[in-house]
Amino acid sequence: MKSTTAYALQPGQTLAVPVLNQNGIIMLGAGTRLTEKYIERLLHMKIKEVYVEEDVSAQVEIEKSNLLNSALIPYDQHMHEQSRLDSKAFVEESMSELKTNSTLRRRVSVPVLGDRFFRIYQSIIGELAKVEFVKDSLALMHRKDPSLLEHALNVATLSAIIGFANKYSEKRLYELTAAALLYDIGMVSLPKGLLTKRGKLTVIERKRIENHTIEGYRMLINRTDIPDTAAICALQHHERYDGSGYPYRSKYPDIHEFAEIVAIADIYDALVSERHHRHSYARGNAIEYLLGSGNRLFNLSLVKLFVGHISIYPIGSKVLLNSGQVAVITSVDSSFVQRPIVRIIRESDGSRVTSPYEIDLKVQLEMVIVNAIV
Repeated sequence: MKSTTAYALQPGQTLAVPVLNQNGIIMLGAGTRLTEKYIERLLHMKIKEVYVEEDVSAQVEIEKSNLLNSALIPYDQHMHEQSRLDSKAFVEESMSELKTNSTLRRRVSVPVLGDRFFRIYQSIIGELAKVEFVKDSLALMHRKDPSLLEHALNVATLSAIIGFANKYSEKRLYELTAAALLYDIGMVSLPKGLLTKRGKLTVIERKRIENHTIEGYRMLINRTDIPDTAAICALQHHERYDGSGYPYRSKYPDIHEFAEIVAIADIYDALVSERHHRHSYARGNAIEYLLGSGNRLFNLSLVKLFVGHISIYPIGSKVLLNSGQVAVITSVDSSFVQRPIVRIIRESDGSRVTSPYEIDLKVQLEMVIVNAIV
């Protein structure tokens, strides 16, 4: 017999102890084989603890144990060994590229932080690239869905920016970056089809996705080659400042600061990236969302650190305005990164501007950047 939470239940598991309602009436008896409808019923009743038979749960634990102790054997057992090696080689190449100034600056321009940030971050990535568990974890994410790996690398970079701006020591920056690389490892426990589903999720599907936070925690908590905070971030990165998140509805100040930082980086990169079910948001809109969610979903002081130290529109980059005009970024105010000064180079009718002129988007409030032009 094993205790578990209702949202961690899976169809096919068997109840070991009857489930009672608030009046002590048996709603589901011992020996009941759970279905999606039964689980939905338990969730609707807000049942917090359920006891299930050990046989199914034990097998799940064995699979997790194998994952932890055998260089992360992939969940998709049909994957060939060559595929595993290819994924690991891809991870090593990606981490090596991330250490180069050109790649790092292309992914995120941080003029306020200067070269010291880049030197420290490159050193940290170099150290983490030596940890086999980190590389195996990222390779597993790549095999599950390449976008998981790309997202993890982006979130690690963005999180490190916030940590550096918050004057973290190099040791704390290492711990934060490690946590940011591994925080979403629980996603590998989900079926591929659920990761890429475009339609509306069922209650069971949503709860199963939410359970990736607990899965990730279990995968990381007993590791001795990574910081303990990695497991905490895996568990808490979907908790929210006001207690509206999951899995435990924790709220400030009970959420670890690393998890708060990773949550900001996670949602920003998710919004500005293409997803299976939607197109990307404009970067300025993503920043507006974060600022508008300050001290409600996210810690406002950390959001301001993030906004003040990331150049979402690097100087010299081209952007499309809502007027249809094309412009080049000429100056960025760190207090209003979503409203830089731009130089118009093409009018809305497509004609080139013979005498380029500048517009301060902090003054021309009716004009906004729709998107960056690659």
